[in-house]
Amino acid sequence: MKRYQILLFFLALFAGLFLLWRYFPSEGVRVGGQVLRFPSYEAALQEREDSSKFDVDALLASVQEGWQIPSGSRDTLDYYAGFLRDNPARVYLPDGDYTFFDSLFVEMESAVDSGRTVRVLHYGDSQLEMDRISAVLREELQERFGGSGPGMVPVIQRVPTVSLSQTWSGGMTRFAIVGDSLTRRAAHHRYGPLTQFVSVYGHAVFSFRATKNRYAQERARKISKVSVLLSRNSPKFSLTLRCDTLPSQRVVLDTTRTDLMLVSWPLPHDVDRGTVSFDGSAEVYGIQLDAASGGVTVDNVALRGCAGNIFTTIAPQVMEEGLARSDVRLILLQFGGNAMPSIASDKGVSLFVKKIVAQFDYFRTVAPDAKLLFVGPADMCKSVNGKLVSWPRLRMLNDSLRVHCLENGVAFWDTFGMMGGEGSMFHWVHHNPPLAGPDHIHFTHRGAAEVGSALARSLLTYYDFFRLRRDLPEAAVQEYMDSALNAEIPQPQLDTFTTEDLE
Repeated sequence: MKRYQILLFFLALFAGLFLLWRYFPSEGVRVGGQVLRFPSYEAALQEREDSSKFDVDALLASVQEGWQIPSGSRDTLDYYAGFLRDNPARVYLPDGDYTFFDSLFVEMESAVDSGRTVRVLHYGDSQLEMDRISAVLREELQERFGGSGPGMVPVIQRVPTVSLSQTWSGGMTRFAIVGDSLTRRAAHHRYGPLTQFVSVYGHAVFSFRATKNRYAQERARKISKVSVLLSRNSPKFSLTLRCDTLPSQRVVLDTTRTDLMLVSWPLPHDVDRGTVSFDGSAEVYGIQLDAASGGVTVDNVALRGCAGNIFTTIAPQVMEEGLARSDVRLILLQFGGNAMPSIASDKGVSLFVKKIVAQFDYFRTVAPDAKLLFVGPADMCKSVNGKLVSWPRLRMLNDSLRVHCLENGVAFWDTFGMMGGEGSMFHWVHHNPPLAGPDHIHFTHRGAAEVGSALARSLLTYYDFFRLRRDLPEAAVQEYMDSALNAEIPQPQLDTFTTEDLE
């Protein structure tokens, strides 16, 4: 074939595709039992028009502006009343109780002075993998309350995290409650706070190194305390810590323990790398890498494919002991996205929410001193008639979770609303640079940082309000806030089901 013939062929092909794109019916063409569709000219114009109406940068700028507090005590009270009532990035509080987190803030404030590490346990689905969202939340809390290190990590980390480099070797078998068909399950269901553990036998080694990943937060690289959460050890079970040039430190457990215990090594300074060697047999539930001086940390627990309804199957005694030994005072549950593909009706929303409410009851039993905060699902898109739109019933699911969280004494943070609501994920994906991935489900590191920062700033706004109230007469603040809020916090109204449907 001659060159001009090849050129004519491609010109004809492109012309044909152009005509199809320009004139193909938007509703498609039915052939047999199938409907054939072709991206239409009108759809492209509509997509461009829709994109121009949604400005992600303007949205994020408005979120940032929401944290600006005017000067003057009365103006400041006006700001907090407005924040509690109207700000889409606020934490929704049960009964609008602005004192909900006060006891948590007291413990966080005093953590460094007492040498404690107050832990925030952040459970979620694959949105949290690689320490996304959690890392930024951890950094901002540590900047305010002190602390460092990446928090508690499993001995065997299936998905690498940006906040720590770690390896393992020797006699270990991993058991986990969430995973594929190759994942080992434990008959005793003693999975602990990380929903997994390793069974150690003979000699085994856990190694860690301060990460050089460009997405890692600065404080996550600083480790000056190493702790091991374990149980069911054999007599004379030993643990040996070696860090940089520091002398090795060995601990021998003379007797068998069936309850969970925490073996800790405070270090004189930050270390770049280290190993924990195990000799004997035991169940190891996690390694805590923190600051020797105490402070606050956030433990990232990413459960790929999990809908958040698995905690009630974990043995409550070992979970209670693990949370108590680890000093957990705030538990975040970030779920909902993985439930969407299986929700085909309004009743499906009701059934899923019922399962989530059961998790609240479980955590109140195993962690009576911890506050609960549910982080709602992000917007996510699927193709409907050739167009990417939010999943059907996603808004209903989000609103339902919010209502039933508040009815059950659990705070709620609205990721969906913070993003911009229905259809926002499409625009986060097409932002420059992208804030979400091409699957239109998961955030990029940049997008996760925006979400994590907004969540942290919302929590810290309540802390700032707590600090302000300490310097003002309590009765006067109560009277003013009751008046400003008009004794009501706007909540979504559900037409599909009510609390009675969960009984």
